Amino acid sequence: MNRREFIAWSARAGAGLAFASPVKWLLAAPGDAALKRLDFSVPPSPALPQLAIAKGASPGAQARAAIEAIGGMGRFVAKGDRVAVKPNISWDSTPELGADTHPEIVAAIVEMALKAGAREVVVFDHIIEEPRRCLAVSGIGPAAEKAGAKVITQGPRAFRDVIVGGAVGTWPVMVPLLETDKFINVPVVKQHSLSSLTASMKNLYGVIGGRRGKLHGKIDESIADLAAFARPTLVVLDATRVMTQHGPSGGRPADLIHPKLVAAGTDQVALDSWAASLLGLKPADVEYLGLAQARGLGTTDYKGLRTKEV
Repeated sequence: MNRREFIAWSARAGAGLAFASPVKWLLAAPGDAALKRLDFSVPPSPALPQLAIAKGASPGAQARAAIEAIGGMGRFVAKGDRVAVKPNISWDSTPELGADTHPEIVAAIVEMALKAGAREVVVFDHIIEEPRRCLAVSGIGPAAEKAGAKVITQGPRAFRDVIVGGAVGTWPVMVPLLETDKFINVPVVKQHSLSSLTASMKNLYGVIGGRRGKLHGKIDESIADLAAFARPTLVVLDATRVMTQHGPSGGRPADLIHPKLVAAGTDQVALDSWAASLLGLKPADVEYLGLAQARGLGTTDYKGLRTKEV
């Protein structure tokens, strides 16, 4: 994105993109906290690969190829579905620096979901740095909008208190997640200074509001709690470039390696265990992976899955 495009898109965002035009669930009253378990998963298919890994130089094409290899978007999105897509958009950083999900991957997923019959696709995140700049500089805002999605970030009516349970307890959760039919988690793989790894399960920190730093004292438990709370329909992992140090924000090209990979599957524990291997970590090195497996959320034995490389 050049300077002129950035200024034009950021101006539109300031006019209301952070609240994404009239979206009715943003206007709903918060209501009382209630225990919820959000299971958006689809039935397993013994005839299909459980994990697909696409290698190449085009992130969008790789995402498409990986999703097609495990059954195509039609396996995950039905006609009339409302679809919530959750990339990592937390940092005011260009795509080359690997702090945020690659915008081409987000756009490809939005387009595939709409082609599969989704009546609406919402791209959302609780962004850490200034939202409009993060959306514009990362490229995710304009890419998602051009692909046909609505973009929603934090705001006073974007959350509803929900009993998540465990170390998290009752916490404000973003309404787009609470009022969707399908949930696609689209993280970028990075080193994290506290949890060692950020991938699909750590990306769920972006579905909650409040003072998230209060959860850092029990970060591994809270990640497992969030993974149990919201089980995705599909996970698409951006490992096109991977931040191996100074995560999660980074800032230097020297922080990165370039595997040029995109992985897709439905087992968030297995996908994160595979992601850990890109950082030279074993599943046992990442505490929340063992906690999530113990809760029956998936397996750390990603090598035991039916895998297709494309």
